[in-house]
Order: sequence, then C-alpha cells, then structure tokens
Amino acid sequence: MYPFTILAVSDLVSEFGVEIVMNSFAEFYHELTPKHQKKIKLIFIDKGGYTIPILRWSEKLNIKPIVQVLNWKRMEKVEEAFHQANFLLMPSRTKTYNGIMQALSKGLPVLSYRGEEREALIDLTCGMLIDYMSTGQSIGDFASLLRMLYYDPAACKILKKGALKKYTTLLQWQQPTGNVARASAAS
Repeated sequence: MYPFTILAVSDLVSEFGVEIVMNSFAEFYHELTPKHQKKIKLIFIDKGGYTIPILRWSEKLNIKPIVQVLNWKRMEKVEEAFHQANFLLMPSRTKTYNGIMQALSKGLPVLSYRGEEREALIDLTCGMLIDYMSTGQSIGDFASLLRMLYYDPAACKILKKGALKKYTTLLQWQQPTGNVARASAAS
C-alpha cells in the first residue's frame, strides 16, 4: 500500500467531465477495503467556479473527506498537488494539449480519451487512453484503470518516468534544429 492521489483540473474537463471524474473515482474508492481507502485521495484544481458542484458530488458519492479542492491561484499548492499526484484524470475530448504537456512536464501520467490530439502525445509509456462510448462506460473504464494502477505500483513508477521522458522528447521535436544544437553545445 502506498499513497495514491488522482489529480483533475476543472478547465481540462467540462461540467460533464466533472461528473465522470467524481463517479469514476468514487466507484474505484468504494471497491477498496477500508485499509486501502486510507491511502487514496482526489485533488481537484478549480479554475472555473466548479468548487460547489465538486463538493456536492463528493458529498452525494460519500467521498467528501478524501476530496480536496484547490483554487488555481494558489500556485504553491497547485505545484505541490502536481508533484504529489500519481495521475492526471482528464475525461475531455477537447482543448487538451496544454494540460497534457503541463502534466508530462511534471512527470505526471495522463488518463484520458482516445483521440487524434491525445494519441499524438500519450502512449503506453506515459499514460492510458480509453474509447468514449457513453458516460456509464467511461465511468467504469476509468474506475477500472484506477484500480489496476493502484494495485500495480511498479507500473505507476514506469509511467511517471515515461511521462517526463515523453515531455523531453516532445519538446526536442518541437524546437528548431538550430536551438537544439545550441542547447546541446552549451551543456
């Protein structure tokens, strides 16, 4: 058993995504024994007025004591949350590039939906993608991923290392060759 923290960011999920995050996490959490539940936590960074809905969902789903909502303006707490988390849960099919890059830059693997933009950034070395078919299916699939990853700490470590490596690789691909050569020469 080890601390297992899931991170979600409100501007990376819609109101619809908040429902999926909360229900997926609750389904995963309630299937654990009380001994394991003590190690689980959900941190939600709120950038758009979702604090009240998140707290309502957490109360309704009986997970309020393990849900922490942070205001995105508290940068030191947000930074700490990114480093504390094991995964970024991002059930979104739009505007994901910056969120994925931020997570990868912190060595944080991403759990999201399959899609052209996400498949270009996330592979099995730095996260996991599911197909979107329905809300119920998404909740079950994300809960299953969380369960599988919680019980496989070695895979979590590999994915965290892979996330940082993926970020460095993507960053090198995006820079003009002259800048990469100068950066290499300066080292």
